[in-house]
Amino acid sequence: MLKLEDSDIHLWYADQAEFNVPELEENCINSLTDQETDRYQRYTSEQRRKQFLLGRMLIRKTLSQYVELPPAAWKLVANDYGKPNIEIAGKDHALFFNLSHSGDRLVLAIANNESIGVDIEARNKPRRLPKVADRYFSPTEVADLFALPEVEQLSRFYDLWTLKEAYIKACGLGLAISLQHFSYSFPSDRRILVDFSDERNDDAAQWQFWLIDPGGPFKMGLAIKSGLNKITKIQSRKYLALEEIITIDTDIVRD
Repeated sequence: MLKLEDSDIHLWYADQAEFNVPELEENCINSLTDQETDRYQRYTSEQRRKQFLLGRMLIRKTLSQYVELPPAAWKLVANDYGKPNIEIAGKDHALFFNLSHSGDRLVLAIANNESIGVDIEARNKPRRLPKVADRYFSPTEVADLFALPEVEQLSRFYDLWTLKEAYIKACGLGLAISLQHFSYSFPSDRRILVDFSDERNDDAAQWQFWLIDPGGPFKMGLAIKSGLNKITKIQSRKYLALEEIITIDTDIVRD
């Protein structure tokens, strides 16, 4: 069994291209709940079916790396805002997770802290920056974004977007939190600072944030409300197949 310290976050990656639907169905479909099976069967495209099965496999199979339970024993329940958590009758656990996907890439973050959030995005996907930024970014973020040379704006946009998504996912409240009520800034090549508005009323000292290069054409943000138990190590692994896992480097761009 793997050991997860309170000062650790573990990241687990999988690429859809390395799996196929029949293989996933044979090995994973019996682990789904009735509700998950119904949801899976409603998908009509093979890509969505594969993404859903691979995501559920990634969660359950990975959790079983830490606790001696078969993947099918992990029951996932969502809160009122859609954030899934673990529910196991009669068993205590200190494992929490958050899943994100973009294109063919999936990433799962595991921690001993409930307030964990991760977001991965395709970094080259065109966006109507003025319209999206004015709607979702704070005035300070918008000003900083458009003060950059135009060739750097899309990259900065996804830095901000992934960090914002990671934060609201960590809070477990989704878009009930206004994205304009907190601002990120980058005072140096490596630093990330966050400022919360009076409406948000959060404490920046309680949080840690990272921008991580997950490889390929992606950007990734990671957030955790660590409080006094600061995260000092982030480890990364990747599924090459259902039973083949490798350790990979964690490339932290900013923290």
